[in-house]
Amino acid sequence: MQGFRDTLPYVTDYSYLKACRLEFFIVLMQPLNKILGKLIKDAGLESGVAISAVRRQWNSLVGEGIAVHTYPDTVKGAVLTVMVDTPQWMHHLSFFKAEITDKLDHLGIRDVRFRIGRLPKPEGSDHKAVEDELSERDLKYLDNTVKNIRDSELRDCFRKLISHGLKKGKKPFIRKER
Repeated sequence: MQGFRDTLPYVTDYSYLKACRLEFFIVLMQPLNKILGKLIKDAGLESGVAISAVRRQWNSLVGEGIAVHTYPDTVKGAVLTVMVDTPQWMHHLSFFKAEITDKLDHLGIRDVRFRIGRLPKPEGSDHKAVEDELSERDLKYLDNTVKNIRDSELRDCFRKLISHGLKKGKKPFIRKER
């Protein structure tokens, strides 16, 4: 009966080990983009990487005028779904579909579909910009009005609503005591 040690190949010359080391070295020397590409594909992250690349380049691909009314929403397979804010823009973009698809070809996008929906807020746009335009008196009123609201999300919503009303010149109704 043979033992475990006897079943292992006995290496008298080191050509086998050299071949293994060479193979390992070849794997290590593959370009990083091939290794990362395989890793992304194996992990199923292709659509996330694709949509991220499209969003980064969206303004330069379609222009600022179109980018304001659109948002790249999802990528499934090679199809990009673009969120559009109005039916008029959706109709307008249908004429440029082929041109947009050609510009996205280098990202692996083969088709573009448009869908009407609410666009996310642009980064850096919040109610602080509106509050910067309010007077000191209005800001005191705003702070005094929302200070007792415990829920931070609800407090922010009311703060935004009241500051918008103050900016537009519509003073909130205040009941006078008799």
